Amino acid sequence: MHNLFPFPAFILVLSLTVSGCATGPEQMESASQDSEYPLIEACALISKPEAETLLGETVNDAEKSEKQAVGMKLCMYNPQNEDSWAFLQVTLTQPAFMPEGGGPPSQLFHSIKDAMSENRTDLDGFGNEAFIATGGLYILEGEYYISIGAGNIDRLHIQERLKTAGEIALKNLAKMH
Repeated sequence: MHNLFPFPAFILVLSLTVSGCATGPEQMESASQDSEYPLIEACALISKPEAETLLGETVNDAEKSEKQAVGMKLCMYNPQNEDSWAFLQVTLTQPAFMPEGGGPPSQLFHSIKDAMSENRTDLDGFGNEAFIATGGLYILEGEYYISIGAGNIDRLHIQERLKTAGEIALKNLAKMH
């Protein structure tokens, strides 16, 4: 099966640079479900049926992972067809999952936005701020930082897929937040 993970690797390296070296559950803030920003799983932003609709094909169950050092939860949908290059990856960085002493997700979003200043396309109508750049679509909604990858952003159909995925993710986030 074709499995692409360059997007989270880039985000993880940049995230570690921005947030410092705090690691381990003992350094995590408690995740209160009644806080202003409750803890949400990345796969809750785009469900398996929604991923299948976006990709136009059947996908495997989501592969989930997390990077507590940077407060990121990841959800990866790969197609059942092993010859397909399609995929959909959703990451969510949120205050309830950030390490104690780490900066807020908005700080990470703005650091990445600044780092991609030459090769990004800013978007209106997606959360508080959003842009498309290498790796996919980046959205800041309050202190929820969402990133979605779906392939080569130089392809117009991938950009459209990212925008549709972003709309779905924001709609689902609004139901949970």
